[in-house]
Amino acid sequence: MTSSRLLVRLPTRRAALAAPLALTSLVSVASLSACGPNAAGSGDSGDAESGDLRFAWWGNTTRDELTRTALEAFQDIEPDLTVSAEPGDWSGYWDKLATQVAGGDAPDIIQMDEGYLAEYSSRKILLDLSTTDFDTDGIDPDALDAGMVDEGLFAVNAGINAPVLLANPDLFEAAGVDMPDDTTWTWEDLLEIATKISENTPEGTYGVQQFGAAGGPPLSVFLRQLGADRFGPDGVGYTADQLEKWMDFALELQDSGAAPPASVAVEEAGQSVDQALFAVGKCAIQAQWSNQVVTLDAALDGKVVILRMPSMTGSAADAQLWYKASMYFSVAATSQKQDDAVALVDWLLNSVDAGKILLAERGVPANLEVREAIVPELTDSDLKAVDFIEAIADELGEAPPLTPPGGGAVDDALARHVEDVLFGREKPAEASAAVIDEASGLLG
Repeated sequence: MTSSRLLVRLPTRRAALAAPLALTSLVSVASLSACGPNAAGSGDSGDAESGDLRFAWWGNTTRDELTRTALEAFQDIEPDLTVSAEPGDWSGYWDKLATQVAGGDAPDIIQMDEGYLAEYSSRKILLDLSTTDFDTDGIDPDALDAGMVDEGLFAVNAGINAPVLLANPDLFEAAGVDMPDDTTWTWEDLLEIATKISENTPEGTYGVQQFGAAGGPPLSVFLRQLGADRFGPDGVGYTADQLEKWMDFALELQDSGAAPPASVAVEEAGQSVDQALFAVGKCAIQAQWSNQVVTLDAALDGKVVILRMPSMTGSAADAQLWYKASMYFSVAATSQKQDDAVALVDWLLNSVDAGKILLAERGVPANLEVREAIVPELTDSDLKAVDFIEAIADELGEAPPLTPPGGGAVDDALARHVEDVLFGREKPAEASAAVIDEASGLLG
């Protein structure tokens, strides 16, 4: 194996959207939902440990363990500086962070997400790292670009990932269904395959996750294949007709039995990734980001298969996948120890020693030297993610626009209306029109 497998380039992000809009209160930032349900969660945020620097992140057990090990290694080289760890669930992380920020008690280092970046940077909550001693020389320029907002570097890319479907081959085998050719399959093929798996496995086992309730990657990919995006320069990036097609597909998944019923799907949408039906062997296909294969592979004895999202044409070149920053590291503008916080972020991203601890759990490293150096250390699960990132390099679409302030509230409204459709309280056409109508007020 050669180190070249990790020298992946990211597409340049489109320019950031227009100037952010003010919220009625800072705590409303917590309503944003960029990564959607089933994002990784450790399940226990607990109280912050005592220390000089406070570092907050959301994560799973694996991420928690690796991050703590990295922090211990950092303190070996900076013995006079201690770091308190503040891990938490995705579901509770943003509520807690918004409350901390509103109270003037933000952590020094904040694990940041794309869906929150424009909001937090526009409110001067994040430090512009381009004004500090943070070393950007070794970082892939396009990966660096992903953390830019209005010419400022408010976050640095902690890892590269892409939208994927994860498959459990044991359930395919149990149902007598072949694994698909993911370079040629369509959404109709997915529906047919998942329906057969549901029919040929015990009750309570399903062919596919209910994408409508999950939102996130499959929604974005579906819309992109219709020539749309979640957001555009003037607001939402899709029409009511385009969104109606998505809601129709969600209903097909439910009515065919391919996906779980609404009550099960909605309950699952609030769970962490390691508690999802897929993780416990009750669902054959789940949408995720590619770095999550590391966690889910551990839950399924290393058997997880990564698949491309389907296309509408039967060609992977039309799937409109993209490289995304799995998450970022940011420094609070209010930190009283900004130099130390920047030094820690610099070490996490630019140090080979840190890279060999963190590996690819947060995604493929943005620092090119670190990518090369960690190859011998990667697990089979890490390599699955890396190999997928390489495999789709020639199939990528342009990266979508940054989620604007208020975008999370739009996603929340969309999720609420999709839920109403799944429970039969609304028709897809009226629900889609309602989302478009509400979005104009939430973004403007």
